[in-house]
Amino acid sequence: MRRALLGAGLLLGSAGPLMAQADDSVLPQITVTDSVDKKKLAEKVSSGALGDRSELETPFSTRAVKSDEIEDRQATSLAEVLKYDASVSNNSPANGTHPATMSVRGLRLDDLNGYKIDGLANINRGTEMPLEMFEQVEVLKGLSGFMYGFGSPGGIINYVTKRPTDDTFFATDLGYASGATWKEHVDAGGRFGEDQRFGYRVNLVNESGDTEADHGSINRQSVGASFDARLTSDLTVRLDAIYQRRIATGGTDVIVSGFRIPSPLDGTTRLYSNGSSTDVDYRLVTLSADYRLSDDWKASVALRHSESVRIYKKDQYYITSNSGNYRDRVTSEYHGYEFNEAQAMVQGKVRTGFLQHELVLGAMAQNLLSTSSVNTPKPYIGTGNLYAPTIYSADSVNYSGGTYRDEKTTQTALFASDTMKFDDRWSVLAGVRYTNYIDTAYSTANTTSARFTANPLSPTAAIMYKPRVDTTVYVSYAEALEQSASAPTTTVNANQTFAPIKSKQAEVGVKTEHDGWNGSLALFRIERGSQYINGANVYVADGQSVYRGVEANGSLQLTRDLSLDGSVMVMGSEITHAAAAVNGKRAVGAADVQAGAQLTYRVAALPGLQLHAGAQYIGTMALDSANANMLSPYSLFDAGLNYRTRIGGHMTTWSANITNLANRKYWTYYQETYLNVGAPRTLNLNVRADF
Repeated sequence: MRRALLGAGLLLGSAGPLMAQADDSVLPQITVTDSVDKKKLAEKVSSGALGDRSELETPFSTRAVKSDEIEDRQATSLAEVLKYDASVSNNSPANGTHPATMSVRGLRLDDLNGYKIDGLANINRGTEMPLEMFEQVEVLKGLSGFMYGFGSPGGIINYVTKRPTDDTFFATDLGYASGATWKEHVDAGGRFGEDQRFGYRVNLVNESGDTEADHGSINRQSVGASFDARLTSDLTVRLDAIYQRRIATGGTDVIVSGFRIPSPLDGTTRLYSNGSSTDVDYRLVTLSADYRLSDDWKASVALRHSESVRIYKKDQYYITSNSGNYRDRVTSEYHGYEFNEAQAMVQGKVRTGFLQHELVLGAMAQNLLSTSSVNTPKPYIGTGNLYAPTIYSADSVNYSGGTYRDEKTTQTALFASDTMKFDDRWSVLAGVRYTNYIDTAYSTANTTSARFTANPLSPTAAIMYKPRVDTTVYVSYAEALEQSASAPTTTVNANQTFAPIKSKQAEVGVKTEHDGWNGSLALFRIERGSQYINGANVYVADGQSVYRGVEANGSLQLTRDLSLDGSVMVMGSEITHAAAAVNGKRAVGAADVQAGAQLTYRVAALPGLQLHAGAQYIGTMALDSANANMLSPYSLFDAGLNYRTRIGGHMTTWSANITNLANRKYWTYYQETYLNVGAPRTLNLNVRADF
């Protein structure tokens, strides 16, 4: 694969000038700007059933990170992309069995409903999405039931696919990560045909080698392709596809119940057994069309099919003493997921008297089928101590008996919203989604073991006031349902399913953008049905979790050459109306304070050189519902540089980035009683050439 990519790079690189008809003016121009680019709230983000809106016009908290920032920071995981947003926290190591698991506002996102690609269903369980395929990553914070249907009240993370470029474009880059991981990447795009009617964008990635974290390894091949056809001036048809095969080792769970949290380990410590790994085969295809009905109205339709197969052997260390002793339990399992979704939407404007209406009408049908291994062994294979771990062999632990359909979930929905503008200052948003939801669980004998149905109305409403054209003040309210979590395998009622959980959210905020700075401030309150492990080690649905917080984000141009981006969230959480042992306790996994900041400096003395440094702080959080164990706060620091210059007439970018500069030892929270070892100091190097 590596030779194929490098060969493709040479071939396409040579063909590039011919495709451009020897006219360098059609190539993307990468120039050094007069100031450091700052994030802009006026840029569009996807808002599901609200249509496409700018961050400034969205009456909820949002964040978008563009691909150029991802490349500049050499971010290799979703956690690295979003680390400077204080509302977002990482729940998992990138090379484990559950990577790219994030929490927003202290609430872990649903792997199967909380992550979207271009606003449509995506399977996020068991793999990192190939970041090279996306133009930006968006976060919608808080309840999203109206906009996207079932999902965690924490929010939605949406990946936006790279689209065909108007100009012929080709780039290739070579990357290295400490531990000896190499990555090759090719990105090409352009248009062809009569009137440049047809467009293409292709990304190819090969990554393999050993990782610094856990002394693990990764072997990944990814392909992304986006094609469009401008059939008429009003009709555009698109075909998008992504394929990824990713095999990784590392990421052992450490489970602490009844004992103190151990002192954190060095991030390079190997815990996984010989023969353990996570192998994920991921595929996605989307066919969509956009049609302009008139100057004020447009329609869109999309069909999505995605599937993912995850085969893994993983270690879980069950702590058995306050000195770090453990029992090593290995699980071998097969998981398969298949999503099919269809969505149609119409957006437009009408006027009734003095009111200007911005309308969105739509329908969605979605089907998720899950399959599992019939026999999933979970034996204890040995004992050891965290600070001198014993590495066993897991070769004899293998799932068997074939696979069976274990769950089927269907959603059929109708949604509508109306943003009523009274004048240039005042507007009101009202929206509602009706969903028919059916969740059916099956036994290995293919009989129904549980069935839940719901027909919720998920309303949302907001009042927006613009005292200036560049400022929005808003009050919003939303309700939503989410698919409840199944009981963890460590509990007495392992794998038991529960009815959907209802949530409510109220938010008050302000967003503003000016020359040289922008900022947002939001106060929020979320009520959510609680699930937790009780004193009898039974996972129950009982009571409510309440989250009250304030979050602030800003970007400031300090000088022509220096900019600062910062974010902070302060939050209190509480379990209410629950069993006495947990009533009044903090909700698990919700930090009391989170903060992030990044400085970017353009070195005027050396045109093309840009330096950046960042910091992230995660405050205390409860590991269990009784608050017997609290995770200590920690801070992480990063630094890096980018140097852009022309070599042989081609723009070349040299990048270096170091994460966890101080090599801080820390634990990350995954779920109740579950910990993972924090990532160690890691160096990433990259060189990119644009042809």
